[in-house]
Amino acid sequence: MGSWIEQHATLLQVGVSVATLLVWVFYAQLLFQSYRRVRRPKIVINQMLGNSDKARFLISNMSQEAIHIDKVLVCVGSGEDRVCEQVTDADPERDSHGNEQKSMLSARLDEVTVQGPLGSGKCIELGAFAHLLNRIWRRAEINNSEDGVSRSNAIETDDACRVEIIVIAVYSSEKGVVGASRAFWRNEDGALSPENVKTDQHTGFFARRRMARLHAQYV
Repeated sequence: MGSWIEQHATLLQVGVSVATLLVWVFYAQLLFQSYRRVRRPKIVINQMLGNSDKARFLISNMSQEAIHIDKVLVCVGSGEDRVCEQVTDADPERDSHGNEQKSMLSARLDEVTVQGPLGSGKCIELGAFAHLLNRIWRRAEINNSEDGVSRSNAIETDDACRVEIIVIAVYSSEKGVVGASRAFWRNEDGALSPENVKTDQHTGFFARRRMARLHAQYV
């Protein structure tokens, strides 16, 4: 046995070195995955309280660190009929007599906007689907009167339409802005259901550039 080891000492040394290298690679991969998990932002958009027009949307921060929500957009329809509206702040046109504006001046900041820091494991409510839809419809009507092009068909009809919620935020470990989006389908009966089971995270280089262009568009 001893003579066999002496004859194959070089081969055994190479094998031990390779095995040690594989162990180090395995642990390095675990450390890298843990590092990426800590630095990678994760924003979750959920639908709650049923699937009717009273359903509400929840934005949760599942990142390891706090995020700063900068813009929240709701887009309805697709193609040329797609209508997007920024819903970061409370609706200033809810009360035509100005009562809402007065209450907004005396309300707490978290009651009039979703903009601001959101801690890890925290969530914030975006609002009811019916209210968001009415808000976008009013904006579409204003745009129709300004340029003469009808963009509110996807909202005012009973046809099925696609509703997408886009969150643009700032994360401490990422340069620029990051984003997350989730799409929902409204059927002919008005019922709302998610298009996918998870929220799309826009954290890659090209995805962040798209979010930056979208952010600049709604500054």
